[in-house]
Amino acid sequence: MTEDLLRSREVPDDLPGSPMGNEPMRPDVTVVEVPQWQGSSSATAHRLRAGARLLGDLIPAADRVCVAVASDDGGRALAANARRTRAALERADGRFTITLGGDCGVELEPIAAAARRHGDRLAVVWFDAHGDLNTPESSPSGAFHGMVLRTLLGEGPAELVPDRPLKPRQIVLAGVRDLDPAERDYAVAAGIPTVDDPDALIEAVGDASAVYVHLDLDVLDPEVFRSVGVPTPRGLTPDRLLAMVTALARRFEVAGLGITEYEPARPEDQDLLTGLIRPIVDACRSSVAAVVEPRARAAWPAEFTEEHGGWLLRHTPDVRRRRSNSAVPPPPGGETTIDDVERFYRDRDRPVIVQVPDSHGDLDALLDRRGYRREAPTAVLTAFTGEVVAATASADTPSVELDEDLTRPLRAFAELDDHADTATIGEKVIARITRPAGFASVTRNGRAVGMGLFVADAGWAGTFCMATHPDVRRQGVGTAVLGAGARWAARQGADRLYLQVETDNDAAWRLYRNVGFTPSYAYHYRIAP
Repeated sequence: MTEDLLRSREVPDDLPGSPMGNEPMRPDVTVVEVPQWQGSSSATAHRLRAGARLLGDLIPAADRVCVAVASDDGGRALAANARRTRAALERADGRFTITLGGDCGVELEPIAAAARRHGDRLAVVWFDAHGDLNTPESSPSGAFHGMVLRTLLGEGPAELVPDRPLKPRQIVLAGVRDLDPAERDYAVAAGIPTVDDPDALIEAVGDASAVYVHLDLDVLDPEVFRSVGVPTPRGLTPDRLLAMVTALARRFEVAGLGITEYEPARPEDQDLLTGLIRPIVDACRSSVAAVVEPRARAAWPAEFTEEHGGWLLRHTPDVRRRRSNSAVPPPPGGETTIDDVERFYRDRDRPVIVQVPDSHGDLDALLDRRGYRREAPTAVLTAFTGEVVAATASADTPSVELDEDLTRPLRAFAELDDHADTATIGEKVIARITRPAGFASVTRNGRAVGMGLFVADAGWAGTFCMATHPDVRRQGVGTAVLGAGARWAARQGADRLYLQVETDNDAAWRLYRNVGFTPSYAYHYRIAP
């Protein structure tokens, strides 16, 4: 793809430091701006180009790429735009991606990419006033933005149908209230549900492992938002829309987000979006944290836990690791007072440590004002288990022993882990793990030279305690341990892996990236003076 088809927009340069050297860290969000208008039936479709740009302006801390759409009309332009969008998506390099339209047709490639990645476990939640379930034969208008979802299901213009069409059971219509007769017949026959509240939405998505969120802004009620080409009465309120998206993000991994069909016409509509888009984006981009963090806490259990005002307070005597003795705050927007938190740890003669998600800016600012120092910036990486298995399948890697009886490998743990509290970790933490766990180790001359602890939990497996003896680094030991752990995780039914790594651990980042891990979210610790 030539440079004249994709344009990167500038992003703020005051971003956190990079985990790889001293270069600025790239944002963990990629915005792909596709100002496509050719698929719309609206008489004012030309406004979609400005709408895509204005939506992008509402998401400042992002790696922003603008797709230069074709200038002509017709199907060839749509196909060309789809190819260019695909190239832009490939630049995302695993980061959470938001696609901004333009008309709904810009969603073809992002959703197809999510389907290739997640397979049948992907659900697509289609927030829209319309079903977009027409075919070229059934469409009253002939406009492609009314055929997008049907095309994703394999019945649309041949040049736009994806190589892996969705199945009707992967679709949930949200806020849809204007279906053509042929669309209604198809939706009923195919069993595609229509919902308009958070609880029904969660039930309709069911056991999907990930969701793609499509948001056509005409899903909003025109009484409050009219900057769309086809306003339709009785839409969702902004609060209801945000509640539904937030419910999804708290329950499922959000595989991508698309926001489309903004035709700016009124200043008050831009003001509404200014207050709405950012929390929607924040909810979607932090969805994995809501999935992974409870599993991580269960996989590395604290001896004592208490809850105070939404805070989770963890304490493990004689263990000095931050994750065993730190407070986990409630979600952003909740109460940020920490008096009970400070009292809890000081009563136990422990420093007050708070694990702060990078998305929790208000809390971080509060702790900074109180003199809490910032330490240990950490990224959480995730990977698909099958990809790690494939990336580590080499005959040249050392043989690995994998033991599910965690009382036996503690000697290896003691030999390789150099923390001051190593002697107590076995009794205080590892012995208390209740989820299925496996300990992978590599030995040479009777001594452990590599290890990793893997803990499975409901479709995910965490990776902990990765260590390689300095004498055998760059000899494939870490890769072999990860491969053994991934194969064990697959046998437990875990199709996703996660791990935590401090951002300045360059060697670990290289290893994890090489086998398929990508950043999902980040946190750091704040420690009281």
